[in-house]
Amino acid sequence: MARFAFTLTWISAFISIAYGAFSTSSKNNVVVYYGQGPNQASLGTYCSDRNIDVIVLSFVNIFPAQANSFPGINFGNQCDSAVYPGPGYSGVDNATNNALFNCPNIQKDLYMCRQTSNKKILLSLGGEIPQYQLSGATDGTNFANVLWGLFGPKTTAWVDAGKPRPFDYNGVEFSVDGFDLDIEHPPTDSWAGYIALVQQLRANYGSAAGVSYFVTASPQCVVPDANLQGVLQQAIFDMLFVQYYNTPQCSAASWVGANADYTPGGPVTTGGFTYDTWTSWLSSTPSKDAKLFIGLLGSNAAGSASSMLTVPQARNIIDAYYYRSNFAGVSIWDVTYAVSYSYDGFNFYQNMKKALTSSSTDARLSCVAPASSSTTTAKTSTTPAKTSTTTAAPTATLPVSTNN
Repeated sequence: MARFAFTLTWISAFISIAYGAFSTSSKNNVVVYYGQGPNQASLGTYCSDRNIDVIVLSFVNIFPAQANSFPGINFGNQCDSAVYPGPGYSGVDNATNNALFNCPNIQKDLYMCRQTSNKKILLSLGGEIPQYQLSGATDGTNFANVLWGLFGPKTTAWVDAGKPRPFDYNGVEFSVDGFDLDIEHPPTDSWAGYIALVQQLRANYGSAAGVSYFVTASPQCVVPDANLQGVLQQAIFDMLFVQYYNTPQCSAASWVGANADYTPGGPVTTGGFTYDTWTSWLSSTPSKDAKLFIGLLGSNAAGSASSMLTVPQARNIIDAYYYRSNFAGVSIWDVTYAVSYSYDGFNFYQNMKKALTSSSTDARLSCVAPASSSTTTAKTSTTPAKTSTTTAAPTATLPVSTNN
């Protein structure tokens, strides 16, 4: 596919899209997870960086049935020990399960982020800990409505009922731009709860005229992901932040190993890398139009060190897949780790923004036909156990994750 010279006007418009202005039609989006890094800086630090387009807050790590009706949240050292009291679940009020923590640093930074940038803020559900579960469609529908009341647009009915708004700041409403499913454990209800959750979220989105909200997921690279398969087959997702790390047979590192002599625009082999397999599998689902992101580790310490790509290696894989029609950028676990990685005077996520922008203007790249798809399946996943390094979490009973 030939590409033509840019006019100065087009370049100016492109730069405004490429940096700090998220668009689902852009291929230059950088998504970062925030909330579980060690000794993490304030959220505001990243709101001011135009190299980031989407911040995913992680995590809502306990669901209503396990947390006295209001879900539990954990953003590491950004929360204190105070909790919002839950109203009880199924008629049982057990205050020891209250887990909706007060996070004043997050509240202030979200307010400032909205005032000073147009970044999208998503809220991720799940994570590593095993405590969360849904128990059927009714539970999922109710959970969606609770999430919408807590973190969606502010409503008089919700406030008049005395229910909390954990992200509002000094009475000023803050609504997230959507919800992400990072489900790392198999459901016990054949996905009925998660399907209902997504469907009800979308129904609630419809009540907010003129505003775009998103449903995303972060599956492992195996196809299909054993923990998300059922909901991906039945519900509509806008974007997938595929974790191409920690599972060696389908990781980005496996692609690098199989394409050691890659040159931009040249032929590639999959090497087990499942980007095209995901595209093929999604084609028969309601999420056939979902945008895909190549999920990478921010540093060696963020997960399995063998999964970490160098910046030149990451540039190569971005070049190779940039012109896939559903490619939308790079997602990174997580931003704190990415800051610790330095190459050519820039951290990892800044280098990824540079790489994406470079790919968009590289005349050597073209609309290359996809390579043969991998057949990696969920049964062969070898994702290793993860260890927590988050410091200053609110209490010792709040486990956190170092891998989304």
